[in-house]
Amino acid sequence: MDLQEAIRKTKEEYQQPEKQKEEKDVMDKYSYMFHPSHLDTLTKEDFKSFLLIKNNKHWDGIHRQGNIITQDMDKLRDALKTLLDEGKPLKERLDFLFPKNKPNYIKGLGRAIATPILMFVYPTKYGVYNQKSAEGIRAAGLEPKFTRGASFSERYIKINEVLNNLVVENDISFFVLDAAWWRMVKEDKPTLVEEEQETEEVSTVFGLELYLRRFLVDNWESTSLGKNYEILTEDGEIIGEEYQTKEAGNIDILAKDKKSNEWVVIELKKGPGNDTVVAQTLRYMGWVEKNKAGREEKVRGIIIVKEIDTNLKFALSALKNKVKISCFVYNIQFSLEEVGI
Repeated sequence: MDLQEAIRKTKEEYQQPEKQKEEKDVMDKYSYMFHPSHLDTLTKEDFKSFLLIKNNKHWDGIHRQGNIITQDMDKLRDALKTLLDEGKPLKERLDFLFPKNKPNYIKGLGRAIATPILMFVYPTKYGVYNQKSAEGIRAAGLEPKFTRGASFSERYIKINEVLNNLVVENDISFFVLDAAWWRMVKEDKPTLVEEEQETEEVSTVFGLELYLRRFLVDNWESTSLGKNYEILTEDGEIIGEEYQTKEAGNIDILAKDKKSNEWVVIELKKGPGNDTVVAQTLRYMGWVEKNKAGREEKVRGIIIVKEIDTNLKFALSALKNKVKISCFVYNIQFSLEEVGI
């Protein structure tokens, strides 16, 4: 779906009374909560509630950083005061929160959270910049040209000009435009070089296993993988979950080694794994090597399955000492204990 069609359909949707009420309720709630005059009373619970899609109505997944962001509420309140201080130039504010070539001022507070807060407090000035809008802008051929190594502030200021133009030209709000990006990108299915087929029978898979990827990402820091690898981020936003390559398919998790900076392709199989997962992982590794890795950067693969069959063992054995692909088996434990009365 192209951008104009996505905007037209989304605009029609938000002309319905129930959607108009939804937009008004969300905008009123969070414009009040994040208004600079109310930040001193912002609680951890308030902030974390905003991160839930059932409350914000638009953004799924941003809640994963909630515990990290709210570790130091005084620091977070100061960060939000800086972000929303219109007495200072936007570039100065963003450079403080997103310093070039340095960690963000608040770990976990990335563009996917900071720009919606800007939109809520200043709904006629700032648009939302996240993975969905970035993909949509790129697909629509509207991405500005950035100088090499441009800071986040420099990029957002140019992106925000594009967003402002679209809002004015189409007579819509930034909230509606944000929903249009979701509609556009969601229906723009990537072209796969071959049909991905799961070999397991879904009916035999324990329900929780269907959420393996989501569980891993949500609990990344507490897993053995999280100790060594960091999921790919951009401006503080996680973009390495279900990473779209277009040509090669979607990588379940794209990460980097914390020490060596090596690229890590992680492929998950919810049931027993056979040798087809090796070919799939190699394909993704090849794409990363060609499109993401620098000249001196290496790429490795990790396969996570419920069980390893004989064919998978043979395939991995043949690759030993040639291509770095590791294999992990996951376990889900569930038990019932009768309570004596």
